[in-house]
Amino acid sequence: MGLYASSVRKLILPYLLKRDHRESALKHLRFFEESQYWSRQRLQDYQWERLQALLKHAYETSPYYKKIFGDRGLTPKSFKSFDDIRQLPILTRNDLFDHGSEIISGQYKKESLEEALTGGTTGQQASIFRDQESFNIKLAIAWRHEGWMGRKPCDRMAYLWPAHIDFRHDQAWKSKFKNRYLLGDASYCVGMNDPHAFGEFYRDIMSYGPKYMKIFPSATVPFAQFILDTGKRPPRMKGIMATGEVLHERDRRLIEEVFGCPVQDMYGSRETGNTSCECSAREGLHIAMETSFVEFVSEGRWVDEGEEGEILITDLTNYGFPMIRYQINDYGIPMKQSCSCGRGLSFMSPGVGRVQDYFYTPDGVRHAGLVLGYHMSSDHDVKIGQIQIVQKGLKDYLIRITNRPEPTERVFDFIRRQMHKIVGEGINIEIVIVDEIPREKSGKTRFVICEIEAPGINK
Repeated sequence: MGLYASSVRKLILPYLLKRDHRESALKHLRFFEESQYWSRQRLQDYQWERLQALLKHAYETSPYYKKIFGDRGLTPKSFKSFDDIRQLPILTRNDLFDHGSEIISGQYKKESLEEALTGGTTGQQASIFRDQESFNIKLAIAWRHEGWMGRKPCDRMAYLWPAHIDFRHDQAWKSKFKNRYLLGDASYCVGMNDPHAFGEFYRDIMSYGPKYMKIFPSATVPFAQFILDTGKRPPRMKGIMATGEVLHERDRRLIEEVFGCPVQDMYGSRETGNTSCECSAREGLHIAMETSFVEFVSEGRWVDEGEEGEILITDLTNYGFPMIRYQINDYGIPMKQSCSCGRGLSFMSPGVGRVQDYFYTPDGVRHAGLVLGYHMSSDHDVKIGQIQIVQKGLKDYLIRITNRPEPTERVFDFIRRQMHKIVGEGINIEIVIVDEIPREKSGKTRFVICEIEAPGINK
């Protein structure tokens, strides 16, 4: 299979890319494979050049940004350093709803841009657009990240995906053949948690023979558990990349056990593409500095390294639809250290989560939901299925756990003990057993849901 993929990559892939106006992706990939080992300062200099060019372009061609600059008395010359970008407002999903057509650059015809929907985990989905060259650049960055787990373009990879929006059921057989047997991409909608469907997917994967997978963790864990419960021989992989939601260590361990290879974490979005990814060293997520400028903010200021902040992303590639300081509705932690792999790319922590995935302790202090995730998976001997924690009030929690593996009193005691340890002794905990955790419209599941609008409510 390696010789087949190599032949397709050398002989057929360039033709396919040229036919779809994506041939520059290979050139960008060669550049990114070199630039990742530049020094941090050289990468920052390159990033600054790209940011300056984008700001100038947005000012001159986007009606929305022309007005924003004018209202604030700004021109492209107003930006002397990265710090100055804070003179511009945060771009929100509501802005995409209200001003989407105005954001589009006048240098592009709307019909020439690729339209997509935002992720919609919050229940809102807005249209975004991307020019062809931006798409090609983002494809190259995705290839670079996949290369960190060993995959080259056209090597066979299975996508274990819960989001129905990503599946086209009317796809022509020629497109299916191209994706599956030439590009090496086979997709499986595993979000329904259906044993019958799992059996079909298992048989197809074993027949198809992928050596890599790209997965949503919450969709893959039930499939992995199905393989264990049925005693089937697991397909053995060379590399797995997790994306779309938080990768909890408990889930990482299970997936690695079943499929026999490391799982690397990647953070990306429909809006801005791949933003950061773990390399094989797995010491943190490398930010794609060549294509994204990432801010971590709290209460209007940039947070210090090691401090949690809300993520804002400026896409340095999308000139058709400039997205500057876009509020992705996630949070993360910038990291000071560099990776032992030798790449100069800046670093952020794994465990990127939704802004909504927080909880309040009874004293009204907000905490990241990831804290609960770490503690719920801290004991390897306590087998918990999927879990979702819903804060109904400052002292009231509803906890859903799935019935596979069947929960025991030891599991219930462990959950209550960990909740009291982290949140406080004076809280009320209701645990319910469900067949599966409910999913958002995007197909994702949320680990923590906070239903409190502000501290002090529902005491």
